[in-house]
Amino acid sequence: MQFYEKLIFMMNLTQTSNRELAQAIHIDPAVISRLRTGKRGLPRNTKILRNMAQFFAGRCTTEYQRRALSEMTGIKRMITAKHDQLSEFLYCWFCGDTDGVERFMRTFESLSIGGLTANAQINPIKISTKGNFIYYGNEGKRAAVRAAYQHMLAQEDPGMICILADETDDWLMEDYDFTSNMQAGLIACVQKGFQICHIIPPIYSGDQILESLTRWIPLYMTGKVEAFFYPHIRDRLHRHSIIMVPGKISLASHSLAGRRTSYATMLTTDTRLIQATEEEFQDCLSMCRPMLSTFSELPQLFQCFMRFLTPHGFRIQKILSLSAVTAPTELIAESIDKRTDPEQKRLGRLYLEEIKKAEQNQDQYNLIDIVHLASAEQVRAGTVPITATCSGSEQLYYTPKTYAQHLKKILHILDTHESYHFVPLEGPIENESALMVKENHRALLVHSSEPFTVFEISQPEIVGIYREYLLRLAEKHGYTGIHRKRIKSRIQELIRELMEE
Repeated sequence: MQFYEKLIFMMNLTQTSNRELAQAIHIDPAVISRLRTGKRGLPRNTKILRNMAQFFAGRCTTEYQRRALSEMTGIKRMITAKHDQLSEFLYCWFCGDTDGVERFMRTFESLSIGGLTANAQINPIKISTKGNFIYYGNEGKRAAVRAAYQHMLAQEDPGMICILADETDDWLMEDYDFTSNMQAGLIACVQKGFQICHIIPPIYSGDQILESLTRWIPLYMTGKVEAFFYPHIRDRLHRHSIIMVPGKISLASHSLAGRRTSYATMLTTDTRLIQATEEEFQDCLSMCRPMLSTFSELPQLFQCFMRFLTPHGFRIQKILSLSAVTAPTELIAESIDKRTDPEQKRLGRLYLEEIKKAEQNQDQYNLIDIVHLASAEQVRAGTVPITATCSGSEQLYYTPKTYAQHLKKILHILDTHESYHFVPLEGPIENESALMVKENHRALLVHSSEPFTVFEISQPEIVGIYREYLLRLAEKHGYTGIHRKRIKSRIQELIRELMEE
């Protein structure tokens, strides 16, 4: 679709006039008219597109509008239910960007625990013991899940919530308020002391992966969720769901692939039925592998990054500042000396020792480094963070001298290691995250805003999707041949700018 066709669709869907849109985004109505007719192409001013996206996201409030938008664009209905994510998607859609990973990375930083807890509207209510209840249809399934959460929240001794759900998600998508409340309900359970064991559904597409991550990231951030995946091809015919707390309550339903509702949903507090459901869940779990681990404390973060750097193999990463892997050892040592926290000093010294050992390994720089290259003005303003200090409370920033020092080290690596590639991204940084991938190994997804969290992902399909995304990004900007020479010249030019008084 051309931009004007997308604009017409959104204006018709939201019943918006030229004047209404013009007033909302502060431009002349005649400009809207020319945009609608195609006499003017895609606006170069991205602020206009962002304002449009914000406006239309706020007007898509009905089930009909969300479903129509989902069918037109291919976006998952889960994203249409959340204003910030829908706004970001519409902005990318207007711009012509259809890369699902790019959209996910743009919205990743906005995903937070706090964004869900405000929606909690679940009152603790116990279900009678030895009760068996049958619910029908999608509305019945929602009622069963709501009752299960109420029963969990009423427990005095929190336990483990076991979740396996690979049925169609129509029962969730039909009621957006319910979906939001259920996510908030799980957060409330975690805050009460529950832990969660989650077997993710089988993955058949990249969009499905990203939608699942979008839905679960706020819960993973709590550090109270263990996530697992089944490593082989799963039966594509039979679908089932289990939500249970051993010894307390269980919910189970079954259906066939393609069916938009479960046949029936059983909710029980009967001890023997709960035990039978637990055995089924444990049998599934025994065939699964860990999918994701979450880290937010310094010692665990250090171990996570060391695990990522230690094994041999090709790496590719996109980060907000110059890579800690390419930092001069004297810069790392200087950063350690500036620390006041004893634990940060201790871990910093351990990291320095590991870096010195790694430099003896020729495979250390088998890396494509996609990095936001700061301008001389940004460095002089003291706003460019030293990557190795991003995870602590004492964030340190480059000076012109130390930034030039780091750039000189990068030039040296480029001259001495053909396997190392530096891909500079220039321009403003818009609330972005870091993504690091080790081929055939794992991916690190870094949530840099509060709470600072690293997601260590070992599910092969997810690692592969992130790897392909980063490779496409690197190839788009170019990093070999004449591009390599151009990049080295740009670094040399920036060093000269930084050294000027």
